[in-house]
Amino acid sequence: MAEEVRSIKDLRAAYYANTHAIDKRCQKHPTVLMIRTKNPCTGNVLEFCPECGQELINRDIAKAGAEAEAQIRNFKSYAVFERESIVSPKIAKETIGSYEIHTEQDAEAVNFVKRFATDYFKGRYEGNVILQGPPGVGKSHLALGMAKSLNEGFQKIGEKKSVVYMPVSELFMRMKEAFNLKGAKWEERATIKFLQDVDFLVLDDLGKESNVGNSIREGSSWAQSVLYRLLEGRTKTIITTNYAGEQLKQLYEPSLLDRILAGKDNVFRFKTDTESRRRI
Repeated sequence: MAEEVRSIKDLRAAYYANTHAIDKRCQKHPTVLMIRTKNPCTGNVLEFCPECGQELINRDIAKAGAEAEAQIRNFKSYAVFERESIVSPKIAKETIGSYEIHTEQDAEAVNFVKRFATDYFKGRYEGNVILQGPPGVGKSHLALGMAKSLNEGFQKIGEKKSVVYMPVSELFMRMKEAFNLKGAKWEERATIKFLQDVDFLVLDDLGKESNVGNSIREGSSWAQSVLYRLLEGRTKTIITTNYAGEQLKQLYEPSLLDRILAGKDNVFRFKTDTESRRRI
């Protein structure tokens, strides 16, 4: 064993003795001198830029970190909802049962989400569910209630399913912040892959990511591309939006709109004059 250890030490010493900077600069990093090294075993000579080598190492580390994060995030379990969802404290405790019924429309809305939650749970429906109407009528409340109902239902029967609640504007903000951060949790490709793989996803307040105030304008090509790729790989997405059919046509390209509306008899529309529940 001692002979083997001395041999390894000798090889290391020989490697360092044959490694040195040379008067040659990297084309990519013109201020950095190249390194020349000679393999003590084979005699092969190699020249390399230490800065390029470090960049390669950094890419490998970032890739490994992203893959590890994806494995953790893709694990289907009850805990995914609490770990990955972004829920406003104002509605965090709400359920379908806590939605107060004041009008016939309220009752219809509750029955609508209960029916689709049951159909999702029992595997009887493949498609999206859309809650459309003016601000403040309780769309987010009901969508969150559906998400909780599904998550807790699958937990009770011991079936591993993943459920995530995601406000669209918050999602895009975090993805933009991650543009220049290597290995960031909200890196675009990893985030889209994660949200594609979630069994049940709530996209809350669709359209808000593209608009300010009362103006309606077509979403950016980047935002539309992200939504298209995300929805292209999904079959069960719960969507809330303040915008009706014609308004959605102004916001999104036809191919994306088809994927948003995918489903059958799947839209509940609150009347435009529905009073905000925030004032009730």
